[in-house]
Amino acid sequence: MTHPTNIAVVGAHLTGQPLNHQLTDLGATLVRSCLTAPCYRLYALAGQIPKPGLIRQVTGGYSIELEIWQISIAGFGQFVTQIPAPLGIGTLLIADNTTVQGFICEPYAIADAPEISHLGGWRAYLAQQ
Repeated sequence: MTHPTNIAVVGAHLTGQPLNHQLTDLGATLVRSCLTAPCYRLYALAGQIPKPGLIRQVTGGYSIELEIWQISIAGFGQFVTQIPAPLGIGTLLIADNTTVQGFICEPYAIADAPEISHLGGWRAYLAQQ
């Protein structure tokens, strides 16, 4: 029997956001809300469904709000196939110094994207729109 795994989301997959159903349809359950370590920058990416792009920094950065979801290994595999470029899955550093697999963004995508890191997360950005 395989154990479930965790995945961190920072934008359109958060609870109440338009792509959250992609997690819940696969039986994922919310584990907790927390923050990244203060080494990330967040950008608002354009698209049919607006999404953020999370980029880890060598120095500096911000703590960004995220949710950690538990999902089966099979569900994780199905979920990952739905992720369009420039987003992908990588290892995120959490404020408590643990790591979790979660959304990251390829750096080319932020060339013309506004930085929203100072707001602390996607929900705060949406609230300002």
